[in-house]
Amino acid sequence: MSDLRETKSLVAKLMAEENLDVQHGKYDTAMFDLKNRKLLLPVYKWMNGPVYDLMCSHEVGHARYTPEDGWHQTPSDRGPGYKSFVNVVEDARIEKKIKRKFPGAGKQMVDGYDKLLKEDFFGVRGMDLNELKLIDRINLYFKIGHKIMVDFSKEEQKLVNMMDTKMDTWEKVVKMADYLYELSKLEDLQPQTDT
Repeated sequence: MSDLRETKSLVAKLMAEENLDVQHGKYDTAMFDLKNRKLLLPVYKWMNGPVYDLMCSHEVGHARYTPEDGWHQTPSDRGPGYKSFVNVVEDARIEKKIKRKFPGAGKQMVDGYDKLLKEDFFGVRGMDLNELKLIDRINLYFKIGHKIMVDFSKEEQKLVNMMDTKMDTWEKVVKMADYLYELSKLEDLQPQTDT
């Protein structure tokens, strides 16, 4: 297992084109510390090569494309959960960019997400995904939409399409996150139905 970790650490450094500090430990999920240039990778019993590749590719996407200044300056005074909205939109952007830069990463990411879905990493097993909030459906769509069916209204689908085709800069990510965050406040005001 340590050989696999060493190999994946080296691949991450090569993809990032910098000598990242790659650490493996008891983390809930993979993370990238933009300021200190640290890639933190969890160690799961069931973790395999494609999951490592997915996590490395995803976090290297942050290393290459997420601006440190912008990320750390993202206003968290907007309200609870705002930064999560930015992260969901940015995740979609950086994964698309890393797949373009390294075309072979695409299949590994799909295989890795398949394994995460099998292990219920997203905690959605047995749920009606279409009852989730829009931001959660968007997150699932961009990460495991190839394996699950997520429905969007016409208006929502326009936003998803825009994220898929127009989110090529950090500034656009922040604008979309702002919009989705404000939209979520309206979503929270909708009456809940018991059916």
